[in-house]
Amino acid sequence: MPEYIAITPARDEERFLPQLIACMSAQKHLPRRWTIIDDGSTDATGAIVDAAARQHPWIRPVHVPLGRPRLPGGESAIMQLLHEDAYQDVDYILRLDADISFGPSFAESLLFEFASDPKLGIASGMLYEPDDGGWHEVVSPAFHTHGPAKAYSCACFRAIGGLEEGLGWDTIDDIGASMLGFKTHAFQHIRVNHHRRQGTARGVWPGFFNKGQAAYHVGYSPIFLIARAIRMVAVDGPLGALAMTTGYLEGYVKRRPRVNNPELIRFVRCQQHRRLMMLDTVWR
Repeated sequence: MPEYIAITPARDEERFLPQLIACMSAQKHLPRRWTIIDDGSTDATGAIVDAAARQHPWIRPVHVPLGRPRLPGGESAIMQLLHEDAYQDVDYILRLDADISFGPSFAESLLFEFASDPKLGIASGMLYEPDDGGWHEVVSPAFHTHGPAKAYSCACFRAIGGLEEGLGWDTIDDIGASMLGFKTHAFQHIRVNHHRRQGTARGVWPGFFNKGQAAYHVGYSPIFLIARAIRMVAVDGPLGALAMTTGYLEGYVKRRPRVNNPELIRFVRCQQHRRLMMLDTVWR
């Protein structure tokens, strides 16, 4: 089997981190090493990480001091550690949120998909999140890989320049990979349970508002954003659609900066317009 490393940013995740550690420890194919970043936690996260490292020599704890300037998400902490020397001895990188769980064949299944398609650059499983009736699948196009648990070939990770810090990182990497000729795919038969809805750690309205901010930052077409908001009404209700649209428009009002890659913005808008017109895109 090919070798991989895993990395997880965790901030105040004492509730969910133990089950992720249990899932990783049960993998049929363990990582060469798994770096867990205690990113300025004020709860028992740091102690949980240290205890896991004492039990499993392939777990590497990293403690980031409280009070460090921090962008949304954990990518700023991740990229301080994932310089090229950190993954030169492996084939793949697995990036995991702390609030997920999965079965013992999760990593093995992802690696099999990479081995089956040399053009595959980024892969994820299908994401499920809790609701009143149990678990529901997070519906998205097959080319969109889910941020809470995604794997990269080292060749793709190197080519896209790593992960963007801040909102929209998990869309920017998919787009950058597609621009460079890599495939991205979320595989239906690989399940990941996400124990809270994406982006809602601070509440439902801030979560959907952040989605709009991320769409603005990535450079989404206004026409595509409106179409997406209309579709969201049926799935997430009018409040979620309103919050996302508000977050997107706030970027224009406050003239917030966008991703520093005009070519990427042109590419994503071209592909979005083609999808709206039901034409072929790289994201079939």
